[in-house]
Amino acid sequence: MKSIVKLSALSGVLLCLAGPAFSEDAGSTSAELAFMPSAMDVTLLNEKGKFVTVDMKTLKKGEKCHMEKDAVIMKVGPGGAADTTRVRYIAPNFSHGGCPFMTEFEISNADYKAARDAFTARKAEASEKIDALKKQLGDKWNELTNDKPSPDTSPAQTK
Repeated sequence: MKSIVKLSALSGVLLCLAGPAFSEDAGSTSAELAFMPSAMDVTLLNEKGKFVTVDMKTLKKGEKCHMEKDAVIMKVGPGGAADTTRVRYIAPNFSHGGCPFMTEFEISNADYKAARDAFTARKAEASEKIDALKKQLGDKWNELTNDKPSPDTSPAQTK
């Protein structure tokens, strides 16, 4: 039950934040998500700081907090320093000493590229698993997902 609540909260946050996020494509407004490439302490860049619910304290701008490997982050834009990217931690924190929800910080462009590559690799892996499930289930997939087969797809092609 606890994991369902966490996943539901994360899904809602992602939907809410998708609009204002920037991606590499200047004309695009889609969210560009990534996974933290390694555990590290980061410097909070939010104006007026952030409240850490788990620790019941406020971190002020410039203070450090700890990000775990594979934490979900979202690209906000270029960093203030050369060769950095500004990102936002978009998952709620459930452990002591971690960064608060919506923490903004900068990581090197190389770290961000590694983070984004890890995310796209897992996304591709998940898509492959879904495609394999669709093939395995055949018409049952359409029943389970309430999808109607497209008119140009014959039953022999879906099996």
